[in-house]
Amino acid sequence: MRSVLLLTASFGAGHNQAAYAVQEALRERGATAEVVDYVSLLNPALRSFAKFSLIQGVQKAPGLYGLFYKSMSRIEPDSPLQRYVNHIGITRIQDYIEAFSPDVIASTFPTPMGVVGELRRHGEVNVPNVAIVTDYTAHRQWFHEYADHYFVATSEVKDDLISYGVDADMIDVFGIPLRRKFSADAVRTLRSKRRELVQQFGLSPDFPIVLLMGGGSGVLAEPGDWETFIQDSGMQYLVVCGQNRRMERRFAQLAGPRVRVYGFTSEIDKLMAASDVIVTKPGGLTLTESMAMGIPMILFKPIPGQEVINADFAVRAGVAVRAQHAKEAQQFLSKVQRHPEILERMRKAATQVPVLGAAQNIASRILDLAGNEVRQSATSVPSEVLMT
Repeated sequence: MRSVLLLTASFGAGHNQAAYAVQEALRERGATAEVVDYVSLLNPALRSFAKFSLIQGVQKAPGLYGLFYKSMSRIEPDSPLQRYVNHIGITRIQDYIEAFSPDVIASTFPTPMGVVGELRRHGEVNVPNVAIVTDYTAHRQWFHEYADHYFVATSEVKDDLISYGVDADMIDVFGIPLRRKFSADAVRTLRSKRRELVQQFGLSPDFPIVLLMGGGSGVLAEPGDWETFIQDSGMQYLVVCGQNRRMERRFAQLAGPRVRVYGFTSEIDKLMAASDVIVTKPGGLTLTESMAMGIPMILFKPIPGQEVINADFAVRAGVAVRAQHAKEAQQFLSKVQRHPEILERMRKAATQVPVLGAAQNIASRILDLAGNEVRQSATSVPSEVLMT
């Protein structure tokens, strides 16, 4: 029986969901697979600071986040700063690897992949170090000399990695991994029960339903930007605020016969199946789940960096439109109320985007890689010299 360690990072829900999707597929193949949140292994003060900075940056200063994203992509792989980033939490990860003794280590976030690469460089790890890229672009942080294989969503992402110096033979274009609840059979079953689902949520199947979903941290818009429109539109709303308790409390004031409000929920697949259109942030997992479900998207205020590139991909595919402000999103919703054929075209476009089967293909390929010889480093440095 093979064992696989899946490293993720709880900066938003997408990286975690991708890791769980691959874990699910690995277990179906008889492997032992464990998902570990890299962030949970960090010093508590550093962990809190990193999460707070990321969420505040995205919410309050998206332009600065975009500059940070670009600046990190310019760092040379062998620079002191990059080597420092690749050592954050290295001792805790090394301890975990020694305890679990995996045959393969796969990461859905670039930083732990880089940390494992450093352990490989110093001869402390000798199993394949694999990357699962969960956006429709690959940041340069994914590049590491001691990475053995990459799984990516599209040929464009493959080209990104090749431009950084990754060998084309080390890259498989499989898509972004989704859990079984988004498989073709599961989606067909849910969509066939749409009327029943809508009634379970306390809404009417006879009026359009909008899913407002702000991502893992509930980053979408202020309730005040939606209050008048929600009351006057005649549409129905399912509002998911994620971990953003303040936003959940404020949207709860709008709850009523046509509005249902949720915090964190594990029923996103059912909410999507019940809805006609989704207003959301363009995370890689959310885009892929929405396309699998065949639900048209309004991509709200993509932040510079991976969200803009993800949004560009979905708009080109004809499954989404972009909205920089709540007013733009509301204008589009009013338009499709008058012209429902627009949403029908977008639903048909979603069927043309190959998004299914990635988790199963990735799991099979990971097990193929298990036991493969890995390139040994030229020098070996004792573990006590590694930075913590």
